[in-house]
Amino acid sequence: MEIAIGVGTAALLVLLGWAVKYKRAYWLIAGYNTMSAEKQAKVDTKGLGSFMGNMLFIMAAIVLAGFLFSFLGLHLAGTLAFAAILAVSIYMIVKAQKYDGNTRDAQGRMTKGSKATIAAVLALLILLSAGVVSFFYHVGRPAEFSIQGGALEISGMYGKKINLAEINQVELLEKMPEINRKNNGLGVGYVRKGHFSLSGLGKAILNVNISKPPFIRLDTDSGLFFINTGAEDATRELYQEIIEQLNK
Repeated sequence: MEIAIGVGTAALLVLLGWAVKYKRAYWLIAGYNTMSAEKQAKVDTKGLGSFMGNMLFIMAAIVLAGFLFSFLGLHLAGTLAFAAILAVSIYMIVKAQKYDGNTRDAQGRMTKGSKATIAAVLALLILLSAGVVSFFYHVGRPAEFSIQGGALEISGMYGKKINLAEINQVELLEKMPEINRKNNGLGVGYVRKGHFSLSGLGKAILNVNISKPPFIRLDTDSGLFFINTGAEDATRELYQEIIEQLNK
């Protein structure tokens, strides 16, 4: 499903790039399409269209690569590919000004107002990107687990409190079942949190780092869970602690 989304997104970007570069659909270019006729006359539309088309082709390749890497299990490469979109976006915003005569004075130098506008846009883009990176960093951190009050508590986003009395079976696995798709969850690098569908098992709630076995499978009255701490020894210790609590 995710690879289909990636292919569809890349195909759309290629289509837009083709329309702008080869069919002169300049009305698709943000900013240019809202200019007055007088200002549009000062824009090198052919140069801008060719540049924007090429940038859309590059973004399509990056998006496709990101989804393909993730599909093949190369999650770090996939994350880096998506991060590259920021660098391409910054380059595109700055370079596109070369084709806009409205941003230049009589000597061909960029005006102070244009510089301020670009700086504000770049600052906003970087700020938003920093916020997204910070969000994914925090939610992608391994969850903390504790057993108290007769329950296993899982901290963080998609955390859960599982009553020990509801656990029917516990198993320590060296290999994680194949993940078919994400239903309502989060995938950052190798971290999987939330609701997923697993091959041969159906729906399950995950809180795991899929690159750091082992994994604890919990069959409960409220559903199927897979958890680990992201550290082998700590996961094995957690498994033993759960077993000991259940045998009391």
